[in-house]
Amino acid sequence: MSTGENEFEQWIGRTETACDDLTIAPISAMSAMLDKESLAYAEGVQLPPLWHWLFFLNPAKQSNLAKDGHPERGDFLPPIPLSRRMWAGSRFDFHHPLCIGENISRQSTIKNITFKEGRSGKLAFVCVRHEISNLHGLAISEE
Repeated sequence: MSTGENEFEQWIGRTETACDDLTIAPISAMSAMLDKESLAYAEGVQLPPLWHWLFFLNPAKQSNLAKDGHPERGDFLPPIPLSRRMWAGSRFDFHHPLCIGENISRQSTIKNITFKEGRSGKLAFVCVRHEISNLHGLAISEE
């Protein structure tokens, strides 16, 4: 890491916790988009894999968006001064199902920050681990 990159080491290990309720409205909207019967989804029914992405949304005011359309950096994610951000992939472990109507929590931890040089210039990879839990314990590990 170069001198400028060393300043971001302090972000490794930083955590953030969020809570959400698995409500029916976003699930019904996803069902409609996929041309499925939303009546199949009711309280107590298992959430399909990856549908947890419908939750833990953190809306940002328009005035708090960066040029790339994402919220400004520096709150949870490090303020790395590169012009664009993108999602580069995920790995999942599903420990047990989440069910509609449950209250769930997500603990996010910055696991590592790696800098590389690509064809388009400097790149930074921030690996974040999310642990999603309900009353039964850890349900999903995502990295």
